Amino acid sequence: MPTVPRRWLILGAEGLLGSAVADAAAADPRIHAVHRAGRAQADVTRSVEIERLVHAVQPDVVVNAAVFTGVDPCEADPARAYAVNTLGARWVARACATANARCVYISTDYVFDGTGPDAYDETASPRPLLTYGMSKLAGEGETLNAGAGHLVVRTAALFGPPPPSDRRRAGFVEQILRRAAVGQPADVVDTLVMSPTYTVDLARMLIELLAADADGGPYHVTNEGSTTWYGLAHAAVSGLGLGALPRPSAPGADTVGPVRPAATPLTSVRLPPRVRQLNRPWRGALAEFLREHGPDAVAAARRTVRPALPLPDAQ
Repeated sequence: MPTVPRRWLILGAEGLLGSAVADAAAADPRIHAVHRAGRAQADVTRSVEIERLVHAVQPDVVVNAAVFTGVDPCEADPARAYAVNTLGARWVARACATANARCVYISTDYVFDGTGPDAYDETASPRPLLTYGMSKLAGEGETLNAGAGHLVVRTAALFGPPPPSDRRRAGFVEQILRRAAVGQPADVVDTLVMSPTYTVDLARMLIELLAADADGGPYHVTNEGSTTWYGLAHAAVSGLGLGALPRPSAPGADTVGPVRPAATPLTSVRLPPRVRQLNRPWRGALAEFLREHGPDAVAAARRTVRPALPLPDAQ
């Protein structure tokens, strides 16, 4: 019977998702060792550095959550996007193959163009519109082509507790809550549909996906259901009973920057039953996040308030 890999290496462990995966793995009694590596410890663009780290740690599984994210930054610096999201994926996957470790590459809903009539499952053909999605899709290929039982997981619209090492790295929901806590309602785009994903749930499902000895994928792992970024923001603010509710907005004709895919909700036809049983609707996941971390976000508002929100992006 398949078992959970015992030794884990998390790349990008200082990020919103990487920290959640590392915490979930550390709390799982089936996992014996968890090594966290941020960019300072492991720059995925440096192949020799990655090889040395994997050789030193000798992991059974490496979760590659290192990412150069955001539509605007990737369009502004495509060389960096491909260096991290594509070539970085190659170096990590090859180092894992040499060390007989499984590599898990975290990808995005932005590998799709957003024009489909329904939610995208794993049988849908990717067609990225932007550098971010293109570089991540290429990273998927680099990972799977390296062999060794590597795995691709697509997710979207992450929310969750900020990494303990740097609470300034707040995600979209926490930024919205901080603004609302000090009476600053945010204008949030109501034209982009996606599948909100609680990082804690994603981390748990990722562990069970590996426990099920899942094949290479790709797998779509998000909370169930979909909404717009405004819908997510409104549910978060109203869930805490804060008065400064966000206002729906749409990108105007004078909007600067690339146009995001309009609707990229994800669904799955491939998840093993055990993983599917762990999933829940995004509203339930958000309610748990608000109970456990909402008060911290409100308290943080007294210390730091971001004056403006960038247009939100996929993972």
